[in-house]
Amino acid sequence: MAKFTKHFKITAGGIDFVDIPVDDKDLLAFICPFLIERYKADKLMLKVSNRLKNFLTELNTSYIKTNDYKNAIPFLDHLHEPNEYHLGYSSSNKGKAVSNSKANDIFIALRNNRFAKKGFSITNEAHNVLLLVDGIGQDIMSDIISNVCRDIFADFTKTICLKYSVATRPTKIEFYNDASKKWEEKNVDLPFYIGHIILIPNKLLAGGRAYASLYNWFVSSHYISKEVLNQKTPPKGTVVQMKDGTKKAIIKEVYKQYRKPKKDLIDFVLKYPNSLDEFIEHAKVHYPELQLDHLKRQ
Repeated sequence: MAKFTKHFKITAGGIDFVDIPVDDKDLLAFICPFLIERYKADKLMLKVSNRLKNFLTELNTSYIKTNDYKNAIPFLDHLHEPNEYHLGYSSSNKGKAVSNSKANDIFIALRNNRFAKKGFSITNEAHNVLLLVDGIGQDIMSDIISNVCRDIFADFTKTICLKYSVATRPTKIEFYNDASKKWEEKNVDLPFYIGHIILIPNKLLAGGRAYASLYNWFVSSHYISKEVLNQKTPPKGTVVQMKDGTKKAIIKEVYKQYRKPKKDLIDFVLKYPNSLDEFIEHAKVHYPELQLDHLKRQ
């Protein structure tokens, strides 16, 4: 089960791309929109971020807000399984990934979201969609990014191949052109092993990460815990009195009693207006990219 570097005889250390397997195995990891947001100062990341925002803006404005199911499905049907990245679930578990059958699920997930349905710009950001839209998890979001930004990552791959003298062949790929607001095809030069291969920067990769739970914990510790401390009769177990007479909130218990399912996290966003932006900044510091030596093959 050779990795990209081994198959193409790259011996240099300190590579800045994900060293994927080139066989039929995948790495159980995902392209993470929170990491795109974190590294947006980088030109490539900014390009990816802008493309995703423009895609989601078009999706939400033209199809979700207007409830245009008929035209939304053909638009979303371009989100095919991006096998050339060798990321996500293995071929034995592709049911969780984007496919034609998932276009309907994505549309319904966004239509059922209060922010997206009303056309609020908050769901034009990929990391907010991952966090707040029930039914769109890491696997689907990673595949959306892979499809929408395929040409950007193909250009990145070509740069890597030139740097390490990796042979390429011409092939045709599909991507979302945010200038024309259409899905288009273009010819690119990519490395091949059975099929063509697309690489991504290693700092965009995350493992299984439950952002809904992390946001619940953030709100519990930064907001709700302060409220329960000021309550005359706080919920049982949420506050203890210290020996010096001061009170302390038990965050674990606050989290347990107040946490919300993903579909209701909008309630926290509305009640604590600063919490979402604060959580995004918190995530930049506390939830880094996956260390490649922790990756597992599927």
